[in-house]
Amino acid sequence: MNTFKIYEYTEKASGLFGFLRRKGQKSLLGEIVFHNDKIVVAGRDILLSDLQQIRIPVFHDYHGRNDRGNISQGNKNVVELLLANANKETYYFALNERYEIRSIKRQLITYHKAGKFDFDNLTLVLGLEDYNAVLNFKRSLTDNI
Repeated sequence: MNTFKIYEYTEKASGLFGFLRRKGQKSLLGEIVFHNDKIVVAGRDILLSDLQQIRIPVFHDYHGRNDRGNISQGNKNVVELLLANANKETYYFALNERYEIRSIKRQLITYHKAGKFDFDNLTLVLGLEDYNAVLNFKRSLTDNI
């Protein structure tokens, strides 16, 4: 499935006059849907032609992940959209399973071929760590052009 829930995080001061601690609160914004020609964010279409670059710097958080004794909700993954008008939009999205991000492999490859998604980020998201695996994958991309 190429649909993920997206969240907004805001900090709220708590404690004596808000000086003691800041508490992060999350609120559901909607969904992010990855298509071959666009990305739909909370019901708003962003065409691939309107994007300069797409980045997914954080994608390892998933529901049920044990993070030093704390069970994660899986919603701290990050996608950054750099728009053609130089604005940058950052969204936190949720993964229910460990490798669920790989379900959008086709779309990510399409974004890469359109020059919108960096090859290094693509190999990281797809879990390609072995040098030979990366070379074979790169070769398969050029063979399919």
